[in-house]
Amino acid sequence: MSKPKKGKRFRYGLETVLRVRKIVETLEKEKLKQRERELDEERLKEQQIKKQQQDHLNYVRELLTDELPQLNTIQMNEHHVKIMGERVKKQQQEVKKSEKRRDDQRKEVIKRSRDKKIIEKDKIKTRASWKKMMDKLDSQFLDELASIKFASNMLKKEEDEQKPPI
Repeated sequence: MSKPKKGKRFRYGLETVLRVRKIVETLEKEKLKQRERELDEERLKEQQIKKQQQDHLNYVRELLTDELPQLNTIQMNEHHVKIMGERVKKQQQEVKKSEKRRDDQRKEVIKRSRDKKIIEKDKIKTRASWKKMMDKLDSQFLDELASIKFASNMLKKEEDEQKPPI
């Protein structure tokens, strides 16, 4: 905890550190939003590829139900279905990588958030100790004033008692 300093106003010594940590946390949150957008894009690509694969599978089924399917066309389309399956697997891997990057970024945001909260709590505790210190100084000052007033009243009393009555 940082030590409070005397003064009329509270000044936190680590204010710049707090400001920097807030900025870093904001930047990390923006990066997290970017990672989430990237993940959404990857999932959308995956859905599109799966839809293309399903459409092509339906087309192949239609070819097979024809009366005179051409063997060459069926083989070519079968090969295309395999390629589409590989594309789907690749895209699923990309989605997993994107999820991992997002999770790592989320952990970083949590870490930065904790760092900022530590400094904020320190600021609150320092302010409380500053207030306590200032109250103590004020009470000391008032005590000194009261003792000076008491001493001056005692001196006046002694002077009044020593004066002869007129």
